[in-house]
Amino acid sequence: FVVQYTTKGRILRKIDLQETMCVRGLAVDTRRNQVLVTQIIGNTWYNKHGEVQVFRQDGTLVRTVGQEQGMKLPRCITVDGEGDILVSDLANHRVYVYNNEGKFLFKFGGEGSGEGQLKCPQGICTDRA
Repeated sequence: FVVQYTTKGRILRKIDLQETMCVRGLAVDTRRNQVLVTQIIGNTWYNKHGEVQVFRQDGTLVRTVGQEQGMKLPRCITVDGEGDILVSDLANHRVYVYNNEGKFLFKFGGEGSGEGQLKCPQGICTDRA
């Protein structure tokens, strides 16, 4: 689950999530007051697939994105200044980019150490540029 606290450390609200044995990524889109969480579904390496769940702050699921692009192990997530969603996929060695409505824009990376390639990307962040 995801828990939001007040500045005094009291629980403000809790969002229940599907149980998983995998690490999740979490981002907050402060412009739209949404919470984004990575989700990995499947019980073996061969049938795992990933997605991003977008919630309102009250815990209502707004949308799920990423299933159609073959995401496997989405690890980390961020929202840039334009509201675009960037997700690092550990297993596919890629970063997937979606607009603020969840529409797939593009992906980059691919396994390797050459130019434009990634090897097990994890943490991700953006700046104002």
